[in-house]
Amino acid sequence: MSVVGIIAEYNPLHGGHAYHIRKAREETQAEACVCVLSSHFVQRGEPAWVSKWARTQMALHAGVDLVVELPSVFSCASAEYFASAAVKILDSLGLVTHLCFGSEKGDIEPLKATASLLAFESDSFKASLKEGLDQGLSFASARENAIRKETGEAGEVLSKPNNILGVEYIKALKRLGSAIKPVTIPRRGEGYNSLNLASSFSSATAIRKFVAEAGKNTPYASLFDETPDSFLANNLPQESYKVLAREFRQGRGPVTLKAFEEILLYGLRTMPASELALLPYMENGLENRLKEAAHQSVSVAEMVSSVVTSRYPASRIRRILCAMLMGVTGDFLNGVKEAGYAQYIRILGFNATGRRLLSRIKKNAHLPLITKPTSYAQLPDQLGKRLFVTEIKAGDVYVLGYRNRDLRRGGSEFKTSPLYLES
Repeated sequence: MSVVGIIAEYNPLHGGHAYHIRKAREETQAEACVCVLSSHFVQRGEPAWVSKWARTQMALHAGVDLVVELPSVFSCASAEYFASAAVKILDSLGLVTHLCFGSEKGDIEPLKATASLLAFESDSFKASLKEGLDQGLSFASARENAIRKETGEAGEVLSKPNNILGVEYIKALKRLGSAIKPVTIPRRGEGYNSLNLASSFSSATAIRKFVAEAGKNTPYASLFDETPDSFLANNLPQESYKVLAREFRQGRGPVTLKAFEEILLYGLRTMPASELALLPYMENGLENRLKEAAHQSVSVAEMVSSVVTSRYPASRIRRILCAMLMGVTGDFLNGVKEAGYAQYIRILGFNATGRRLLSRIKKNAHLPLITKPTSYAQLPDQLGKRLFVTEIKAGDVYVLGYRNRDLRRGGSEFKTSPLYLES
């Protein structure tokens, strides 16, 4: 049985994502599709627009059969952590045969070549990487230069965001010795970071930008009172549109980093620099830069902007802020990395085909399976329990960003069971 895996954020699930799900099934002739979905915080270092449960519903309506969670510790992390944890979960299910992802390159071979170099770094590569970092380059830029020195044109692969994630997926597969076959399809529509408001296939970035701008002058929920040929209606599958409209109208979105502005500025101003230094992605006195910026800024956007350099991109600064919100330390993140990243498989939703997959997963899975949140207490080791407790904290923090104050009560992780979508 061919089962294709997809790793996604769906923030929100738009037309390009729906196209990818269809093509992934076609290209691999898959009988089923499994998605590892980012939890409440996403890789760019922000809360997801709407909850993981709403995005799970979008995925199931778009053709995914089973949705499993990528915990916030990994979903709001650098590309290596994000990809390694997600691939580990897919591999641990014991039934996924292919991993399909979109890329700007659209050709798997250059991605494989770059991944091979990164999976097993040579001494010359390590030296080139260190040289770039010593020159003050960001990690991404230093790595791209080091790859270009080693392989020539293959270094260009890492100049595009979807290519970067694709390389990280393949690298993770290689390091695991996984039998899962990587497959890529050309990304369709606007680029990942494009702000162009296209009639269809706009990027998630452009969609979020459109809503943010429109929301300055009108209630967010009213954006869904427009005519059927509105920008959102044209760029979102019908069911995604309905789910997003429901979440906005009920005050559960859009959740943004701005919602946590006072919390973050307070934390940065009052937390000792020695404690800030314990957060992930910190180095070279960055904690002092953050404290100074927090004292001089009146918003998170202003604070992030004042800290950003070529070495410290905005996404890295925002991830540090999200880690602070969740109570994640660098030592903990390194600990789960050394232990193989993912420590359990948590089910978020499924349909009838997904239910049949679950029966197989229960027999074949290489990690503990969690369908009821209270069962985390039976996880076999303390690291796994701590990882789930961190997810509980992430959920409790995330709901504080809801616009409807009545929905901000804690304990959300224990109030929602896996979603079942009837055919």
